[in-house]
Amino acid sequence: MKKVFALLLAAVLLSLSMLCVSAGVDVKETEKRVFENGDTKLPYRLVLPENYDENKSYPMLVFLHGAGERGNDNELQLFHCVQYLADNLPECIIVAPQCPANNQWVDTPWANGAYSIDKVPESNELKAVIELLDALQEEFNVDADRIYASGLSMGGFGAWDLMMRHNDYFAAGVLVCGGGDPSQAEALKDTPLFVFHGDADDAVPVSGSRDTVQAIKDAGGELVQYVEYPGKGHGIWNDAFAHPGMLQELMTYKLSTRYPAEESEEESMEESMEESPEDSVAEPVVSTPQTSVAPVDEASSLGWIIAVVALVVIAGATVVLLVLKKKK
Repeated sequence: MKKVFALLLAAVLLSLSMLCVSAGVDVKETEKRVFENGDTKLPYRLVLPENYDENKSYPMLVFLHGAGERGNDNELQLFHCVQYLADNLPECIIVAPQCPANNQWVDTPWANGAYSIDKVPESNELKAVIELLDALQEEFNVDADRIYASGLSMGGFGAWDLMMRHNDYFAAGVLVCGGGDPSQAEALKDTPLFVFHGDADDAVPVSGSRDTVQAIKDAGGELVQYVEYPGKGHGIWNDAFAHPGMLQELMTYKLSTRYPAEESEEESMEESMEESPEDSVAEPVVSTPQTSVAPVDEASSLGWIIAVVALVVIAGATVVLLVLKKKK
């Protein structure tokens, strides 16, 4: 009986241990790569989906780290949030470049909060980021309609800068404790943005996010979502990236919603010639707001299946033990 009990207990423990195994890729084991753009060298890590299929297109998210992770070791940029992103976006290509030491994603004093992109030229590092993303689209099967920018602290400034200068490149953005340019509100009013800041931040003033978000809303923007954490300081990135449903909603946004593909004049004429008279009557177009229904997370589904199996094993073990006890 003791032997049977030991075997059943081992089976239960094995099933339960599987629940604790992190699904997806270990970002520290990914290949160290370097992208060169003139005199700018940009170390980066590329996190591909675990079962990457070259015949399938994938969304792509670039993550810009903070000031403390600068350098050229191609490791420090993974310190915050990248593993979390890989675990929770298993079907997304994640790009994590590293800014050189003593440089910045955006050449503006962080203590000023908001800044003007008319007075601050685009940094060589962010130019290299765009060229890197272009190159990766040539190398891998990337869905150009679903490319996203994200960043925290110094990288939050960088993500704002990317969204403002390259609004026709990114479908949406996640901007954590950084600062933007309120004068760009009109250009951003139709852009899905997730903005986070702590109101007690003593490194980057909350006004850097608050003022830019308010300007976007004043311009008629309805797709900016702003979370301000009362009493919290600078290090709010773990809370921000784990904000309920945020990453899943992020993945639903497409660039073509703001920039529909333009149909060529020749294609338009061919289609009109092919239409029959009764087909040529225009149908009313109904515009519906984009929903934030999250796609099914395969890793979560697997976890539930394992949990059910574990419960079945436990139940079976209990029944067996009761039967053996009665026979005894």
